[in-house]
Parts: sequence; C-alpha cells; structure tokens
Amino acid sequence: MISENVVSEGLYKKLLLLANLVFVAVWFFANEGLSFWDDFTYLNFANELNQGTFEISENHFTSRIAIIYPTAWVINYLGINQYTMVVYPLICGLTLLNLFGWLGYRINRWIGVIGGLMIICDYHLITFSNHLFPEMPLALFVFLSIMGYYLVLKDEAVPRMAGLLSALALFGAFLTKTTVVLVLPLFLFLLINDRLKKRNGSFWLVFVSLSVFFFLLNGFWYMEVKGDFFYRFQNIANNHVATAKTFFDKDSGTILARLTYLPLLGFLRGGFFIPLLLALPALVKLRKQHFRIDKPESLWPVATLFLLLTFWFMSTSWRYYSPLPTETRHIAFFIPVMIMTAATFWPQQRVFELLNKRWISIGLVVCFLTIPIYAIAKSGRRNFKEEQSLVREYLVNNPDKQWVLTDGLNSYGYPYFYDFQKPEDTYLWFSGLSGDQLRMAATSGKAFVLLNGAYFNSEYQDNENFIKMSFDLDELGYKLVELSKRGEVILYQVVVR
Repeated sequence: MISENVVSEGLYKKLLLLANLVFVAVWFFANEGLSFWDDFTYLNFANELNQGTFEISENHFTSRIAIIYPTAWVINYLGINQYTMVVYPLICGLTLLNLFGWLGYRINRWIGVIGGLMIICDYHLITFSNHLFPEMPLALFVFLSIMGYYLVLKDEAVPRMAGLLSALALFGAFLTKTTVVLVLPLFLFLLINDRLKKRNGSFWLVFVSLSVFFFLLNGFWYMEVKGDFFYRFQNIANNHVATAKTFFDKDSGTILARLTYLPLLGFLRGGFFIPLLLALPALVKLRKQHFRIDKPESLWPVATLFLLLTFWFMSTSWRYYSPLPTETRHIAFFIPVMIMTAATFWPQQRVFELLNKRWISIGLVVCFLTIPIYAIAKSGRRNFKEEQSLVREYLVNNPDKQWVLTDGLNSYGYPYFYDFQKPEDTYLWFSGLSGDQLRMAATSGKAFVLLNGAYFNSEYQDNENFIKMSFDLDELGYKLVELSKRGEVILYQVVVR
C-alpha cells in the first residue's frame, strides 16, 4: 500500500480546494437548463411557497419538502434562472465532496483523494447537481446517516451525537424522497448485529428513539392537517400509475426479467457501472466474518451489498409487488456509498502501488476527467438557451393571445418562460391534440408550432404525431412557415395555404 504520507497535509488541503473549484466549474459549464418535468414541478412548488399559495396535496411530490423549501429560500433571494434553481443541489454536492475530504483528513487521506476525484467525475452526480431532482440531497442525507455509524465504529465521534446525526439525516432523506426505505434493511441488520454483540448501545438508543419520534411526528402532522396518519404513503400508492417503466402491472415473465438481468442492463446505462465496478472487488471479497462488522471498513461493502439487494428485490408498495424501475437515477443515492467502498478498499491492495509510477497516476486522473469534459461538451444538446431566447422574443414579449403547439414537456413547463405569471397564450401538446383544438388554433390567426426535437418523447410517438399534425393542418388548408430558427429549435407560424 502507498503510504498516505505521500500526500502531505499541505498538498491535501490544496487538492481539496482545487476539487471544490473544479466541482463548481463543472456544475456551471455542464448546466443544460430545465428538463421540464421533475425540475419544473419542484421549482413551481418552490415559487408557490414564496407566493404563499403552496400546500401539501394528493400530488406526492408536494410532500418532498426537503427539496422544495431550500429551493424556495434560494430563489427568493437570488431570483429564478437555470442556475439559481439548482444552487441547492450544488450545495449538497459540495457538502458531499467536503465530507469525503474531512473523512480523509481524520482517517486516511486516500479517502479524500479517491472520493473527491470520483465525486467530481461521476456522471450521475454531475447530472443531478445540475437538475432540481431529489437525488442529490437524498445521496447526501443517506451518506450522512451511514457515516454517523461509521464514525462510531472508528471511535471518531461521541455515540449519542453520532446517533443524533444519523437520525436527523435519515429524517431529512425521508422528507426528500421515500425511496430511502431501501436503507431500512441495512440499519435493521446493523442494529441486530450490534445487539447480539452488545455494543454501540448508546448510538442505537438515540438513533432508534429519534427515528421513531420523527416518524410519529410526521404522521401525526398529516393526521392533524389531512386526517390520515399515512396520508403521504396513500398518495404514493395512488400516484403509482402503470407506464412502460413500471413492473407491478407486468406479467410474470417481465417480473422475472426484472429480478434477474434487467438491473444489470440498467447499470450499464449512464455510467453507473463505473462506481459499481470500482466497488465490485470489495463485494466479491466479502466473507462471513465481514458481516460481523468487527472492522469499520467492512461497513461500506456490506452497506453496498444490502442496498443493491433491496433495490433488486424489495417492493416499493405495500399494495402489490412493485420493485423500482431499472432507471439508475432512482438509486443514484447509492453512489457515495459505493465510492466510499472503493476509497477504503483500493488503498489496501497491492495493485494500488502502481500509482507510484507517475505516468499511471496521471493517466488514470485524465481518464476520469473525460467524464466531466463529456458532460460539459453535451450540455447544449437540449437547446435550452436557444429555445428560451426564441420563446421570450416571439411569444412572451408578444401581448396578443396565441396558440402554441409543441411537445409534452414544453406544454407542461412553459410558465417558466413567463416568470410563472399566467399568460394569455395557450400551449398544447401535439401528441394529445384533438381535431377541434387544432381547428381552433389554426383559425385563430395566431397559431405557432414550437419545435425542439430534444424534448420529443418516443414513448408517445411525438415524431409520428408531429408529422400527423402537419398533414391535418394541410387538410384544413394551412401550412407551416418558418418564423425563426435558433440552433435546432424552430418556431413556425401557422398560415393559410
């Protein structure tokens, strides 16, 4: 093993500062604007909170207050744009990065060096620091909750204070997204294991007591305000609708595929396989004695294995068997745990000594840095800035009442361009357009078609439906005339043929 003293204290602090600057730079230059569904929804709720009109409703997204409230505070002081709306995910990412730096300073500097590099260069973490999704705060809170227990094992924290930290972090995760239930089997295992060994009693006393208290407090609040202790859980179940990505509505053959090879295919998409691949050797080397957690470093591969197993088999609904979709964004909060698994495993291996050769270490860093470079290079693929300038110039600044036929995401999230003020304009999704609506729009004399192929959804046959709408307009005696084009975004005007 290469001694951690290879990285001096002074150099370590400089590397940590550099890591923070690089993370912020990647966050800024990789920003690709709104994806319009989840992030617009949370942004809209945050704006409603500032306007005094927000309320927790049957929309289960409204219960994710740990992302809505911080975002509301930020945009209240900084305004709303594509950067301010994701300041909170940025803060979560920086906090996560510096937690690894702090652990490296207290335990082993390689944790900070490896962890910092992997956080900066993880595609999912880059993506979710640039979008208003729950994944980044959830990743931070889950990591904090497990880290509290790790600090107790390392004798680096007062057990009661660590129990408080873990309980608060777990509650923060719960208020962010209920997918945090995937962590519960891990904590149950750790609790039983420690009780059998009669250790860490004060940590578990505080952690369990506070966790139960927070859960009851949350439930009684819903009972007082909404009349149902399990109001949030009922909403989640009620909002569980069948889509191409769900499994509760599928046949036994599809369920079998979900429980066998489909998660493996999911891991290969979006770069998730990189942190998993780096953590995999630690999982392969797990033996029965490691599950006793006699050595603190055993916690991380055991935690990774538990999280993977719960994702693979655990149902997210009590009404029916409903495992998570294989989209890896739903388990992006596993990534810091995997990174910690790799950061505590590899420095103990003989192969790690290859980093003594400078060309190997430089080459490895360069390979990892291609990931944020790629994220920056493709940041304009959604044409967000071009569309924003076009819409504001031709539609927002036009006082006339207009009809805008566009894709599903724009027809949902267009209020962003109007600073969340209710406009006179009517936006319609051409894939859900009725003949009467098309006729009303065309005959108004103020109809436009906003075309941004980056937002087209193949699941709803947007390409085919756009072509069909063009034919329908032609039959009505109208045609599309290009009014303006910015990049790949085109604004057409509907005129008499």
